[in-house]
Amino acid sequence: MVGYDPRADGRNVSNLEVAVAGSVSGLVTRVLISPLDVIKIRFQLQIERLSRSDPNAKYHGILQAGRQILQEEGPTAFWKGHIPAQLLSIGYGAVQVYKTLRNAVVTMYRTEGPLVFYKGLNPTLIAIFPYAGFQFSFYSSLKHAYEWAMPAEGKKNGAVISPNLGKSCCSWMVMGEPRREEYKMQSFDAATQQLLKTALKDPGAVDLEKVANVIVDHSLQDCVFSKEAGRMCYAIIQAESKQAGQSVFRRGLLNRLQQEYQAREQLRARSLQGWVCYVTFICNIFDYLRVNNMPMMALVNPVYDCLFRLAQPDSLSKEEEVDCLVLQLHRVGEQLEKMNGQRMDELFVLIRDGFLLPTGLSSLAQLLLLEIIEFRAAGWKTTPAAHKYYYSEVSD
Repeated sequence: MVGYDPRADGRNVSNLEVAVAGSVSGLVTRVLISPLDVIKIRFQLQIERLSRSDPNAKYHGILQAGRQILQEEGPTAFWKGHIPAQLLSIGYGAVQVYKTLRNAVVTMYRTEGPLVFYKGLNPTLIAIFPYAGFQFSFYSSLKHAYEWAMPAEGKKNGAVISPNLGKSCCSWMVMGEPRREEYKMQSFDAATQQLLKTALKDPGAVDLEKVANVIVDHSLQDCVFSKEAGRMCYAIIQAESKQAGQSVFRRGLLNRLQQEYQAREQLRARSLQGWVCYVTFICNIFDYLRVNNMPMMALVNPVYDCLFRLAQPDSLSKEEEVDCLVLQLHRVGEQLEKMNGQRMDELFVLIRDGFLLPTGLSSLAQLLLLEIIEFRAAGWKTTPAAHKYYYSEVSD
């Protein structure tokens, strides 16, 4: 092994014996870690989220995945592909016969020259680019997730204030399962908190149409809640389906969404904040609700229509609507394009035309529109260069 001196303890151990010992240690190590390696690869290949909240996710945890693989494929599944991996481990263990780090450096330099220290540099440099891209992409995604989960009201003087400390907040676990789904709701009175809590735990004990109306009403008033209400609606739908095999809540929710959709122009004229909250809410519902692991077709055109309205010149002159348009396209744009690519093309024609408006657009609105145009052009991904440019511009 690296740094191992076979003569340090007074024994005269040959290089062959050291190589054999290294090979055996590599073999044993590979045998022990192979199950974890198999689980890791299964996680990487799974398209669905690694979460219990996603009913289509086959794996959602290390222990659960281990049990699932054992039940379906037997114990040998944990050592699939083990032989080629063993050949790698044995060979790798056998060639580590340097005595010390200094010995390794001197020997390599004498036998192969200074360029030996730069072997593999080219593929490493090539690998840096996707690595950096993923790093910036994940940073952007996590940043958005943090801002979604912890709005500006939850921060003060650089310190994060837990919503659980607010006297108007309520949090609980769904179906009594700790750490599965936790919901934090602000500005609900005690009776409403109890109603929602019961709907999540025992949906058959409450009027689910009333629950749907309560959630929609509050979403139209509270933009922070509208960003997370879809997750709660999904949990109630799941709970009702498991308990009674019915869809009273979903039917009531979709009916109310349709009513607000039909009156969307009146809502926008009455309250710009209410309109932005509605668009955020319906996109959130579209993102969470699934039928056979596909977005609900009934919501595709209404969501598109709302985004088209946000892309009109009079809406683009208002930063609140531009911000809403860009945020929702970041969230559901790729899904929408898969469902109806032609309408997405038409929407981006409007966005490009709006970007070229001679007057009426603020510099922030122009920046946001340009960012979403490039975001879609890059396959609904943020390139490192775009991230550096747009996010530094916004922060400045």
